[in-house]
Amino acid sequence: MTLTVSNLAAYSIQLAVLVTVALITTRLVRLRTPRPSLRFWQSAVAASLLLPFAGWQAGSTSPLLESSTTFVSTSAPVAALATRGIDVTQWFLFAIAAGIVARLLWLGLGFLRLRAIIAHAVPAPSLDAMAAELSASLAARASLAVTDEIGTPATVGVRRAIVLLPRRVLDLPPAVQRAVLAHELVHVRRRDWLHTIAEECWCAVLWFHPAARIVALRLSLARETVVDEITIRATRDRRAYAEALLAFSNPQPHVPAITPLIGRHSLSQRIALIAEEEVMSRYRTLVSAALAFILSGAAVTAAVTAFPLTAPTQTTKVYKPGDGVTLPTVAREVKPAYTPEAMQRKIQGSVWLEAVVLETGDVGEIEVTKSLDPEYGLDREAIKAAKQWKFKPGTKDGKPVAVVVTIQLTFTLKK
Repeated sequence: MTLTVSNLAAYSIQLAVLVTVALITTRLVRLRTPRPSLRFWQSAVAASLLLPFAGWQAGSTSPLLESSTTFVSTSAPVAALATRGIDVTQWFLFAIAAGIVARLLWLGLGFLRLRAIIAHAVPAPSLDAMAAELSASLAARASLAVTDEIGTPATVGVRRAIVLLPRRVLDLPPAVQRAVLAHELVHVRRRDWLHTIAEECWCAVLWFHPAARIVALRLSLARETVVDEITIRATRDRRAYAEALLAFSNPQPHVPAITPLIGRHSLSQRIALIAEEEVMSRYRTLVSAALAFILSGAAVTAAVTAFPLTAPTQTTKVYKPGDGVTLPTVAREVKPAYTPEAMQRKIQGSVWLEAVVLETGDVGEIEVTKSLDPEYGLDREAIKAAKQWKFKPGTKDGKPVAVVVTIQLTFTLKK
């Protein structure tokens, strides 16, 4: 992969198409069931990560002419503009990179703050018995700690997971406390903290693209609805669970690297799903998920085709004969064909071409320096014939190099 402004723009368009179609499709097919929704958005993230590896187009070979003074003076203004363009491009890419570094540093500071919160948190012995019971039934183990520095219950860590609880959890009814602990222990069992970190890193790398944050929010919401479903099944108390969500519906500012009980902008959707009595049938769920995948896949394929990423342009240094550079010699010559239109109009004369003979002896780029017939096809036939010529390549210091040569192809009507 090559990071260029054009490739970055192409990827940004591909990602925007993917996320836009995914949002529209999931709404149209009403894909709300937690597990299929989670699988769909996980697939969307996977597709986003694979987009840079799909649909590459090979870059063209760009000759770099090492020539006489006349050529240098002619190309000097173009070179100056190119240099200025590269500077702008470099500054743009530098700004993108600086933003990524800043976001990762912000995430790092979040880890430091999280360590400080954990260090100052205190045990919650009054909840140990309830936590032990739930840990056994849910096959998940974590330490409990109470802190005043976060506004919502949250899970941190994997091997030595910690459930951080705001102090006001201790004042809630036992049924609500049970719902809170069960929710966080389900996160521990599913190792969702790793997913949270991955999403934070994803948003840091693509900080400049709003679609990245949208995907992360949708994925987080889908994951939370799955946890909601598992927790309600384990506690068998839908009302207490809804009360737990409502109790922490106005969380304090987000702390990076934690998995909170309730995220911003997700309360209404989660409460609505919890309150739903009608469950979508398995058949309808499968059809909705299949349609979402098919439509999104088609949109991604179209976006990759329309806006492909390009491989780096290959630059070939091209020499002119002289100063130790030998002229290529013709090994195979192909005569140009007369077009019927040109023959009818009795067009005769020569087409002069400037061609690059590559190190392999093949003919590369060709430019018409003196045209004979651009209208009826003789110029085109001359280029077509010259492309088929084969040379013994020119050399510099005994090594084959690309050399520019002049080819004259003459069209003569027989009398």
